[in-house]
Amino acid sequence: MEFVDAVPITFKEITPTSNVPEKWKEVILNTGGTHSTLQDIKLPQRAGGYWYKDSKKANTRNRFIYWQTTSDAIELSEASLDVNLTSSNLRCKVAPGTPPLSGMSVYERTASQDIVILAATVSSVHRLIFPHPESIDKKSTFGSMSSSTPSIFHDTGAINNPINYHILNQYSNPTSGVPHTCASLLLDNGEAVFALAFGYGGEGGLLLVKLPVAGSAVTTLLKRESTVPRFLSGITGALRGKNVDSIETYGVVLTHGLAVAICGDACLRAWAINDGGAPCVVTPPLSQTVVRPKPPPHGHMLQKTTGPNGDVTLVAYLSFPNECEFVVMKMLDAGAGAVKFSHVCRIFGPQLDLLDYTIGYGDGSDVIWALWSQPDGETIITSSTLSAEVSWRMVAPREPPPPLPVLSSHQQYRDRLLTPGLFPPQVVRKALAIYRRTWGSSESASEGDLSESAMNAVQTRLRHLTARAASPDHSHLMHKCWSDLYSWCMQYMEGLQKPLGLMVAKSSCDVDNGWWCGVVGRAGISLVRELEPLERMMLSPDVAALDSGMGGGGAGAVPPDAVRVVAAGALWERAATAAGAAELERRLFAGAAPQHRLLPRLLHLLLAPPDHDHHASAPSGLPTLTPSQIDELEAILEPIKDLQNAVLELNDALRLDVPDIDTSKCEDEGQSEYDSLFASDLGISIVTESIRQMAEMRLRVVRGALVALGVVRGAGGVPGAGHCAVHWQAYRALLWLRAATLQRVGAGSLELFRLKLGALGGAGAAGAGAGGATGAGGAAAGYAAGRGGARARRHLQHAGASTHWHLALPLLTYHLAHQLWAVSGGFEFGWWLASINQPRLVQSYVSMLEPWCEWNACSRQFILGLSLLDLSDAEGAYTAFCKAAKGVSTEPFLRQLVAAPDARLTQHQALVLYYMKVIKLFEIHDAGACVVRLAETAISIADKNDPNLPMFQWVVFKWHLAGGRVERALSAAAANPAPHARAAAAATLLTTLASRKQLSALVSCGALAAEAERAAAARAKLHDAHGDNPYYDFLYALHISRHHYRKAASIMYERAARCAAERSEATDGGRARWLAAALTCLRLAKPEHAFLARPAPRALQVIGPDELAAELREEVPDSLDPVQQALLGGGNIDFDGLYPHLKDASAETLISVTKRALSTDQFLPRWFLQAYMDRDGAGCVRALLSGGRALEAGRACAGVLRAALLGLDAHAPPRAAPLAAVDALRAELQPHATRNPTQEYAEMYDELNGLVKEYTDTLVRTSEDMKLAHLNYSTVN
Repeated sequence: MEFVDAVPITFKEITPTSNVPEKWKEVILNTGGTHSTLQDIKLPQRAGGYWYKDSKKANTRNRFIYWQTTSDAIELSEASLDVNLTSSNLRCKVAPGTPPLSGMSVYERTASQDIVILAATVSSVHRLIFPHPESIDKKSTFGSMSSSTPSIFHDTGAINNPINYHILNQYSNPTSGVPHTCASLLLDNGEAVFALAFGYGGEGGLLLVKLPVAGSAVTTLLKRESTVPRFLSGITGALRGKNVDSIETYGVVLTHGLAVAICGDACLRAWAINDGGAPCVVTPPLSQTVVRPKPPPHGHMLQKTTGPNGDVTLVAYLSFPNECEFVVMKMLDAGAGAVKFSHVCRIFGPQLDLLDYTIGYGDGSDVIWALWSQPDGETIITSSTLSAEVSWRMVAPREPPPPLPVLSSHQQYRDRLLTPGLFPPQVVRKALAIYRRTWGSSESASEGDLSESAMNAVQTRLRHLTARAASPDHSHLMHKCWSDLYSWCMQYMEGLQKPLGLMVAKSSCDVDNGWWCGVVGRAGISLVRELEPLERMMLSPDVAALDSGMGGGGAGAVPPDAVRVVAAGALWERAATAAGAAELERRLFAGAAPQHRLLPRLLHLLLAPPDHDHHASAPSGLPTLTPSQIDELEAILEPIKDLQNAVLELNDALRLDVPDIDTSKCEDEGQSEYDSLFASDLGISIVTESIRQMAEMRLRVVRGALVALGVVRGAGGVPGAGHCAVHWQAYRALLWLRAATLQRVGAGSLELFRLKLGALGGAGAAGAGAGGATGAGGAAAGYAAGRGGARARRHLQHAGASTHWHLALPLLTYHLAHQLWAVSGGFEFGWWLASINQPRLVQSYVSMLEPWCEWNACSRQFILGLSLLDLSDAEGAYTAFCKAAKGVSTEPFLRQLVAAPDARLTQHQALVLYYMKVIKLFEIHDAGACVVRLAETAISIADKNDPNLPMFQWVVFKWHLAGGRVERALSAAAANPAPHARAAAAATLLTTLASRKQLSALVSCGALAAEAERAAAARAKLHDAHGDNPYYDFLYALHISRHHYRKAASIMYERAARCAAERSEATDGGRARWLAAALTCLRLAKPEHAFLARPAPRALQVIGPDELAAELREEVPDSLDPVQQALLGGGNIDFDGLYPHLKDASAETLISVTKRALSTDQFLPRWFLQAYMDRDGAGCVRALLSGGRALEAGRACAGVLRAALLGLDAHAPPRAAPLAAVDALRAELQPHATRNPTQEYAEMYDELNGLVKEYTDTLVRTSEDMKLAHLNYSTVN
């Protein structure tokens, strides 16, 4: 069995997708070499890294430096999992022909707050000094750092300081060769020591270079011979069959004042750094193999590690053509300044080329991590403890990207190429450049939208291919063009991801942090983590091992029977191949079958013939097991006594459960050490990739288990298999979210979306459209960078979890996956997805979960309604919101949306509040029809005393009115129980209907008459009285329709009065019309109501129709009769000319003429007085008396009394005499009669007294006669 197949897989590499450095700062190192003197020197690329020691400070926690060497540069990068670093990539260019050496080292100097990097090239050594992160950020408490901070590489001023480098050109010659590796050490006083291993194939040797803080560098050539005489040493070597001249120096380390090297004779040699000369210690050969070792870079190597107590352990790698081994030696103090080496153990490795190895910690002991290169060029990473019991464990090999499937459109190919987590944007840009250059495109690379660049490049090539083809198959050519670009991306990505070196933390505080390491490649850094028990079961090649104890016994352990089910699934997956399993899954879920049809369809696919149930144009691809493989599955499942319990135990292991905790205290505490945990772009990428790996592996577990049960037992007959199917789909959804792409949104759409969130009373992911919501990481990364990550960190804070990345990553991954998991019961992710303005993504998300997921079904319908509103599908949104209403009282998210968690609401009250929220959303989108339907539904279920009823009636009224449905609007306004709402509705109706010339509809609405009258009265006074004032017209029509004629007259008179007060030149006779209308209304009113009040100088003046008519006549003189014109004139009244008009004139006209004649002292004809006495005798007497004509008044009064006497008859109705006027006249004549008894005043006075007495007596007598006549008539009858 090959090594790779025999070693159990217990680790997984997490490769972030956003880790390709783009921007580099370049400096040129002074290496002293020239192309003429140092040429054709080729050294392999090497890489390594350094983790900062203090993992409890905000500025150094989870922060590291990594580097890689190329033929012409040293590329230094700094990264952090917690905070984004700016200016973090530094490329140190070297002269041509002076490539860098391996063996770089990093030191933290806390006293001077410096980071010192020791590096060497074949011709120089360098001490690169940078500021320590703590000196960049003086605040060392957690939470003090912003979202980004400067890297240590932002300051490169001291790089080429002459005291910090030394040129070694004199040692680079054909005799000594050139160094091929290096070790470095920084002493406490700041002095840098370099040990360069020279010349494979030359004289070789070890060159020691000391670079002090001040002064010149000191170089010492260390000899390979010991203090043993050379001839004896030669004899000893000859006896061992070794050639002394071929003892090259392969690997070297510096420690405890010594330079220790592993040489070609497999011996360790140690030199005192301060003494130089010959080695002070030479060990016996570490191996008895006499063959020549492999040449560098795959030859012998040497590494060291220092324990917490200062003990040094050396791990020598011995590489021979047919075998290799690691020899572990403990370096001990031999006294008197001497050292000795004690053998610890020997670890044999595979027959592969070792690229790099390093010593770290794992579970409290030293661990070796090794990077191997296989013959096919692929690499593997293994690990083992440094103990006698060797147990190699391996990191799972990288999984290549899946092949590009045949799709139907350019957009689908583009989305597939740009799927988050597949290729970093930098890789796609590089592949596009190669793509254009290969196919001769003249288009230049665009710095704009990457998707548009990819689309344009492919379409350009497709047009060229189509033009050359006789009968082009567009579908085939489109797939070919996109496949070529996809292939370039994979090739470029493969080169970037090739590992170059390993890195581990060397600090003593990391001893108990578990097994982990970092892998440095061209694309940056990736991290290695331990597998979960379920992952180990799926990846282990040995089913017996799975059954024996892979379930473990600690946290996350899987019971033995469930382990057998997983083992059966793993066996099926290996037999079916990855492609066959993927095809089965694709077929199973292609039809989006409901949950209850999923298992029958699975059995149908498993039992179908090879070429059944597939399109004729595509091969079946469904996996088919042989009888022996089926028997093997049965043998695995046979020992399970209770299969139902085993399946239920597996479901429990697959379930993502997180206890509910109160995180409010964590929120109230403010900033904490957890706030920035995995908060950088790199950290988010690591977390989301870890989520993808976990979801993918668990999906494979449940898929394999369910299919194995289906093959052997028939999954439909296994209790609990339905839960497995739910988990299968849940993890599919989790993977879908990892690959879901977020689209950028416009500013206008974002503003509208914020209005909607405000209407719901929720805050959007402020940086939904910005901070991470539109990044390349997709939906899962955006959620982890925002609300989801913060929530997960609060959980870790509450649990007091470690903040070291290796221990925090599984917990953070699990908590975030739980939030993203569709069947977790929570809806935090669903609401976040709805609040970042991604309607298409929300629609796809809900559609994917709808057929099978019962958790939060109504809440998902709510966010679907939100997305459909953004997509201008109001009817679809209405349907979704109505479906969501069913969960208002049952689903926590909807319940909290409408009211506080502690609010006590009935079902109807909750629904009313829900509809109120939804109505606001539809109003923002001007969807009036849906608003009305929702409001009417709310009205139908609301309690009679619900305070929201007026609002719903108002909404119905408003949208009916806006839609032109006036009658319905009037009905809604009239039904509103709130008086203020009715008044507001009346005012709105007035304004709207006036503009539409439809006020007649409001006139006919008696229910709103009072409110409309008040509103119209106020508005009428605010508008011009001369022009078009529909409010006066409305009031006039309203009062006329209700037969309130006096009110109608008052309105018209008010308008006429305003016209007079605001008289303008162009009145167009408006005032006359209003006066005429007022007069008409007064004449239609009942006599007791036929009056108006108008303002007078001192008090209100009451006027009737006559006064109003007179005012109207004054307003329009051309319309007056001759009598009125004469009255308006300034001359005397022409009684003769006006006789035809005065003989039948009214009493009002006659009194006006009389007053005019009296005012001009004009004679009143007898016929005129007679006519006046016939119309209104009392009025005539009063008029004459008031004009000072007492005698004429007396004669007229006497005539009236005589006529009254003649009219007195017992059988005729009585005729009234103006006794009151006679009394007033007699009172006026009495003084004159007393003073002059002989004058005519006395005669008139006596005549009137006599007539009054006669009239009184006659009246009394006649009354008695009438009584008698009445009695007689009664007796006769």
